[in-house]
Amino acid sequence: MARAALERAARRHGVVTRYTDAWGEARSVGDATLAAIVDTLTSGAGRDAPPPVVVAWDGVVPEAGTLARLGLDEGTLANCELRRERGELFGRVGSTGPDPRGTPPAPLPYGVHEIADTGSSGRTVARVVSAPSRADLGGLGARDRSWGIVAPLYAVRDRRCLPTGDLTSLEELGGLVARCGGDVVATLPLLAELSTADGAAPGQHPYSPVSRMFWNEAYLDLARVPEIAGQRDTARPVDRGPDMTAGMPADLAGRAAAARPLLDEAVRILDATGGARLAAFRAYLAEQPELVRYARFRAGIEAAGPDPRRWPEPWRGGTIPESEVSPQAERRHAYAQWVTDAQLAETARSLRAKGVGLVLDLPVGCAASGYDPWAWPDAYVRDMSIGAPPDAFFTSGQCWGFPPPHPAAERASGYRTTRACLAHGLRHAAALRVDHVLGWSRLWWVPDGTPPDQGAYVRYPLDEILAVASLEAWNARSSLVGEDLGTVERRLRSTLTRHGVAGMDVAVFALEHRPTRRLRTRRGGVALVDTHDTATFAGWFDGSDVALRADLGLLPAALAAAEKSRRGGARSALVERLVGSGALDPAKASDPLAVLSAVLEELGSSDARLVLVQAEDLWAELDPHNLPGTTTEHANFSRRLARRLDEIVADPRAREILARLDAARRSEPGRRR
Repeated sequence: MARAALERAARRHGVVTRYTDAWGEARSVGDATLAAIVDTLTSGAGRDAPPPVVVAWDGVVPEAGTLARLGLDEGTLANCELRRERGELFGRVGSTGPDPRGTPPAPLPYGVHEIADTGSSGRTVARVVSAPSRADLGGLGARDRSWGIVAPLYAVRDRRCLPTGDLTSLEELGGLVARCGGDVVATLPLLAELSTADGAAPGQHPYSPVSRMFWNEAYLDLARVPEIAGQRDTARPVDRGPDMTAGMPADLAGRAAAARPLLDEAVRILDATGGARLAAFRAYLAEQPELVRYARFRAGIEAAGPDPRRWPEPWRGGTIPESEVSPQAERRHAYAQWVTDAQLAETARSLRAKGVGLVLDLPVGCAASGYDPWAWPDAYVRDMSIGAPPDAFFTSGQCWGFPPPHPAAERASGYRTTRACLAHGLRHAAALRVDHVLGWSRLWWVPDGTPPDQGAYVRYPLDEILAVASLEAWNARSSLVGEDLGTVERRLRSTLTRHGVAGMDVAVFALEHRPTRRLRTRRGGVALVDTHDTATFAGWFDGSDVALRADLGLLPAALAAAEKSRRGGARSALVERLVGSGALDPAKASDPLAVLSAVLEELGSSDARLVLVQAEDLWAELDPHNLPGTTTEHANFSRRLARRLDEIVADPRAREILARLDAARRSEPGRRR
């Protein structure tokens, strides 16, 4: 296909043929990449154009003229009716406006509704997403100027000294925040992962879940599971764990495998005892039909290995006969989801009672061998991966191994899987952080076998996805936070802000380039000093992150030396500014904790709605939780915190830092020293 024809086909299907890179240079996408993506989008589920989607912000249904501009002619509209999400008739749609004989009153109830042909076909002519125009429902904290602590739950240590953190540890972390005057506790994704018994792959991590619709049962506090709470001397003293956890592996995948016999025993007890608990379990299964299929999928992994792409042909099609997997394994996985969901709900309620909101995290994608692409193959694109184009940190680009959502197929289904993932993440959260929220507007697709820098952006209908997300946040009475870092289109940030999705401002990025300027944050956003994907503050301050990347071959020696020099200049300029403003004692200019305290105070006095502190910054940890670009070279997403929660509270330096932040949050915004 000639280049001109290829570009026309690409634009017709939302593939961006030219883009501006991280250095402001114009780039043209190669022919081979365009051809591969266009071929994917015009085959299978993408061959038929999906019905158009109409967004009804605040329930206001667009006029018939608006519908006509979407390709719905007046003759078609004259024979259409509006049906609510559950199928009930809401009213007729006239050719020039709502039919006075069946006028749909405004506003339309929130939901994903359809305009259907009343003729013999009964086909869906269009869908209407009725959603609140703002997603911010106050879930970021009880106060307009909140603060909290973020920590990976697997890493949290409490006085029980368990091998990994669990949901009781999360509750204890929330208690620490409340005692220090904070409002929010945040953590990394708690979503389903494989266990070592399943053959979990090296490098498995929270941002590559086996499903974005189910929990990771490894976070269960087994001593709080009713069916086994009284077994094996599980009465839980304050300062030691229950006997059932003794000898458990110190990683989540191992912990999940070790817990299986205990969960099998719990299911046996539940079935033998019966009563209200068994009835509640059965009711939960009836309300969660997808769970039965997920449990069978996990039982299939136990029977045939962790990669469904290598399963028997009939299984690969999304159906596993009940007789071909272990009924015990299937029931155990269903039970594990039930009790994990209940325990997380209990944890969230306990935190709310303390005045603390829970912020959870939704990854951008699911493992290619995971449940979601297996169960809903039409919703995902095969032979492609989500990634990112080259930038200053990854000069060769990135390929994350997640199949992209299929734009046309998702639209045709009324955003079925998108809604399911959002609804699950928001289920118990005061707010949900959406990883790589850039994907609501465009995603970088990398064809299999192609270098990451040879990918292309594919457009997604931002307004439609944003409306769906706002709808699910409203359903859960929760808020949304968009991780809008990296190469972001200006329109995206302004649109998210207008609709109440809080953006993120990370101080180390600003300090790297503008250390002489006071930190500024967006009004109503979320501010952090650093994240799990960056250096810790102490690592940034002394440049040890640069040395680590150089040692692992991620930075050539010349680039490492230049970056080390730039970092030294930024550090000196920051310290000089803080000392000059009176925020930092000159005698403590080389103390990373003293500098951190001043930086957090600056963020605390900003216009940010929420300021989050990485727990490990409170004792100047150097080792990051994740080093992007590595798998087994660095202990990513696995290291425990160096201190227990009670040790953090007892540390006068940590208390001083948090007290200073708390005072700044309670003062008038913009206060200057």
